[in-house]
Amino acid sequence: MHRTLKVALAGLLLPALALAQTPEDALTNAWTALCPSAAPGSQLAQRCAEILAGGPNSRSDAAAGNFLEELPGQGRASTREGGKRENEQRRQIATNWSLFLSADIGRLDRKQGTNEAGFNGHTDSLTAGVDWAPNAKWVLGLAFNHGEEDLDFDFSDGEAHGKYDGAIGYASWMPSESLSLNGYYGQLNGSNSLRRAIDYTLASGTSVQALATATPDSRRRLSGLGLDWSLPRGAWQWQLGAGVDWTQTRLDAYDETGGDGLALSVPTREIVSRRGRLDATLGRVVSQNWGVWQPQLRFGLRHEFANPARVLRVSFVDDTGNTPIAFDTEDPDANWGEWALGSVFVFTHGQSGFLQYRQRFGHAFLQERVLALGWRIELK
Repeated sequence: MHRTLKVALAGLLLPALALAQTPEDALTNAWTALCPSAAPGSQLAQRCAEILAGGPNSRSDAAAGNFLEELPGQGRASTREGGKRENEQRRQIATNWSLFLSADIGRLDRKQGTNEAGFNGHTDSLTAGVDWAPNAKWVLGLAFNHGEEDLDFDFSDGEAHGKYDGAIGYASWMPSESLSLNGYYGQLNGSNSLRRAIDYTLASGTSVQALATATPDSRRRLSGLGLDWSLPRGAWQWQLGAGVDWTQTRLDAYDETGGDGLALSVPTREIVSRRGRLDATLGRVVSQNWGVWQPQLRFGLRHEFANPARVLRVSFVDDTGNTPIAFDTEDPDANWGEWALGSVFVFTHGQSGFLQYRQRFGHAFLQERVLALGWRIELK
């Protein structure tokens, strides 16, 4: 549809329908409403004067160069499944007190979407903790986690960096040797460094290149429940698992600084994910003179029950009328898969470790790869 016709129709549709638009269209349509309320003498007033007198397509060119489609990606990176892996490893060694240390090194690639920007990045975490198995049926543990998330957006100099620290408690109950019920709950506090690039050139020749930055705090709560069923057949073992993982990330409201008059005011946001999982793992126990190791191959299915598209409303800091610029985020891909290849190692003297590589597959727009490793020491 021709851009001029799209702008004309936007003014005729009902307000509820007018919100169903891309970030670029939302800002293109908003210039004429917000510019009259720009603070007199401000840089925003200067930008508005340039845009309104900038020649053909000036409003849409300026809107595209504000890269508002990068905002939905902030705070979305984490896909951690809590204490699940620690419980899986803990079941394979003797009961007692133990200390453990694990690390995840993750890589992310998101395709460019209609309303959300593509990016590449990484999500790395370090976890240290202690757990206690009072008997053969129970494991109780507490872990401390430090995580970092870094996103670099594909078509601008925009970035989003986050650091999270907190604690995760978990428990596992084995009513029988083949059945295990496990759960976890954690809360992490985060700090973020956000950078949005502004880069456009109008038909009049006016060019703006600037950076708008912000450092909001955030909080993340995560929890999950899982049920695992083990089916040993000699040295071979099948494990079937099902569960749900819930994550809530709250990103505080913030006002950008810089931006040559185009700094944004962004409200508090909550990103909620609730994922179901089904897994099938095949492993084989191999005995050696130094201990036992169990190579494992896992295939799993994931389903997203939450995180739907929603309307995000922002405004310019120097707009005295706080004119809302409202646009939609995108729906998640509801179904995808994950495969993993790894091994658990159990050594003499109460030590054990694991190594695992896992990768997402069949997702519409997100590729994720994670290398995980860890070590555990039994306390006498």
